[in-house]
Amino acid sequence: MIIREMEEEFVLIRQHDHAALSAALARAACDSFLPIGRFSAERLYAIEQHDRGWIELDETPIWNDAAGRPFAFEDYPLLPKMAYYRRGIQEAEAVCPYAGLLISLFYTAFFEGFEGAQVDGFRKHEEVRQRRIRMNMRASAEEAALDMARLQLFDSLSLYACLNDPGTPKDQEHPWYRAGFGASRKLFPDRDILSAGWEGPGAVRFSAPVLKRELTTSLPVKRIPRRFAREIGIDAAYSGTSWTVEEITWLPPE
Repeated sequence: MIIREMEEEFVLIRQHDHAALSAALARAACDSFLPIGRFSAERLYAIEQHDRGWIELDETPIWNDAAGRPFAFEDYPLLPKMAYYRRGIQEAEAVCPYAGLLISLFYTAFFEGFEGAQVDGFRKHEEVRQRRIRMNMRASAEEAALDMARLQLFDSLSLYACLNDPGTPKDQEHPWYRAGFGASRKLFPDRDILSAGWEGPGAVRFSAPVLKRELTTSLPVKRIPRRFAREIGIDAAYSGTSWTVEEITWLPPE
């Protein structure tokens, strides 16, 4: 679950809905950001399905007593999170092996710098999967790493909209993307870092031409009053709150 913390409410966004937004942006991307190639369809499938491991977990949010809010994807308990990551990778690989490779690379990158037997076991298991798929698909490690960077970028573009309330001023944005999208450096090391900013409550403008055209997307969210969550519990509050939709228009640079 993606959690946007507001003064009086929590905004909850399902990970698979966030991935659908990533894919909507990818489908409209300029060729320089998502070039046509032998794995074009597989890349798009990976972007669309990269968080499918969260589908079941996001059906029932759980409360983080230490943080005073629901668990988010950043701090969700590690063991079940890794188990569902692996499940999502396996499901994607069963449909599209190269997509499974990219999602495996995407998730193992999360654990760089982490230590512990469980993390080591996850990493080693996925490295075996990655070598097997690369060999079967005749894909080089460099090619896969570049495509994984594209997945990371479109994940970040969607997360920008998910983590920031519409219209948030630049100096109040979530710190991850306030200075731009780091994944763009991997794709274009000689260019300025890609950045974005809100133009009112319904539009985001990019600093470089990411999309072929202006695009309007829809993001389902649940806005749960903090008081409601405290009174009846986050699970009941989540079930008792209706979905609303945030429409965002993505604009080219001026």
